[in-house]
Amino acid sequence: MRRGIPRIAPLLMKPEIYTHHHARIVYDADRITEVHDALLCPQYWQQQQAVFGQARGRGNTVFVATPFGRAALREYRRGGWPARVSRDRYLFLGFQRSRPFREFHLLARLFVDGLPVPAPLAARCERHGMYYRGALMTRLLPDTTTLAEWLLNPHHHGEALLECVGRVIRTFHAGGVDHADLNVRNILVNADDQAVYLVDFDRSTYRPGHRVNGDKNIRRLERSVQKLNLSLPGINAGTAWAAIMRGYHGAS
Repeated sequence: MRRGIPRIAPLLMKPEIYTHHHARIVYDADRITEVHDALLCPQYWQQQQAVFGQARGRGNTVFVATPFGRAALREYRRGGWPARVSRDRYLFLGFQRSRPFREFHLLARLFVDGLPVPAPLAARCERHGMYYRGALMTRLLPDTTTLAEWLLNPHHHGEALLECVGRVIRTFHAGGVDHADLNVRNILVNADDQAVYLVDFDRSTYRPGHRVNGDKNIRRLERSVQKLNLSLPGINAGTAWAAIMRGYHGAS
């Protein structure tokens, strides 16, 4: 196993569709045996007292304890200027073309192909006339933290894990994955195992066997590292970024 890339057993998923009024849920029938209309509603899990945390910096993602294991549940939210029009509504062009359905199927392909991503469990698209709202549920990656949290922790030192981050990003680019929003909060790390994962593949693309030009991804990630304003002993934005780039450009 290459450092930074966790060993993930291939999983042949069995996607099925559940329909309830104006909503559809695509789910992995191998993992989820009972589906209901509130499966991807955070309020339902709160009522069950099953919510045990949320992703820092991403208030739309909560962690829930389900009958089929611990999961991360993310409701789709707009950022930037589109949020001024609507925070959670998107133009409906068909269930299969919705963001949650597309991300579910993309994650399934990445996971089955052995790339370090969370396994998708279910996705919901709920139509409201010309618009829809959506949510995605993925398997929770144990013992991980965001790269942002790791970098800001004064007890974490050394550059080996950062080099692993660079190597994993290179693996995605070499494999044909173009991540639409690569930043320090969409990279999860397990410092003990030196394992690195990428998350949040909304609007991302995957063309197996076609290496992508990752310059845009890299520039976006560099900006997010710089915004942390690191000033810890032995590490700053410059040294952190240099370590990531050594891993990205280094030998396999």
